[in-house]
Amino acid sequence: MKKVSVIIPVFNQEKLIRKCLESIPKREDIEIIVVNDGSTDKTMGYLKNYKAFRYKDLIIIDYGENKGVSYARNAGIEASSGEYLLFIDSDDYLFTKVFNEIADNYLDKDYDMVFYDMENNVKYRFLADQNNYQCKYGNFKFIKRSFLGDLRYTIGKQYAEDKELHLKLMEKYPYCYFTHQLMYHYNYPRKGSLSAIGEKR
Repeated sequence: MKKVSVIIPVFNQEKLIRKCLESIPKREDIEIIVVNDGSTDKTMGYLKNYKAFRYKDLIIIDYGENKGVSYARNAGIEASSGEYLLFIDSDDYLFTKVFNEIADNYLDKDYDMVFYDMENNVKYRFLADQNNYQCKYGNFKFIKRSFLGDLRYTIGKQYAEDKELHLKLMEKYPYCYFTHQLMYHYNYPRKGSLSAIGEKR
């Protein structure tokens, strides 16, 4: 079993997907799953080239039509083999060194969720801690696959789609760790992003 499955739903991000992919560590214990959600630009061609010439272990799921981000994330979950799941939006990116530090130091200690911090394009830092984690339903965390269980994203939601899932996870009283490390860059505000309609929290 892999230590982490990184799941990336993508729709028409031919210009930004490379930065996202390049920010993820290429390690034997980390698998990268990209779910092409019916892109109509050159995204799929780019993904094929990336797999052929840059990272042969990239897993690409392509079902040929746009079904929404919740469907895409669920497809990624079903295809994953990691002990932990990490979701990243295709227009965002990670801080690679911090990802490696968290994977090496905190993912072998049986936590149900491991939280980190995020920043946006104006350097506002989103913090997850003991006092607020129950309402932090964005891409703040690694989720243990066994803790997730049979829970999945609700099909049809186009933004804030992770709120319902997050609240269901909170009802299971997760054993959490808060690294307070900055690992995720949230590419917002940015014209044309889904989260410009429904802002992440």
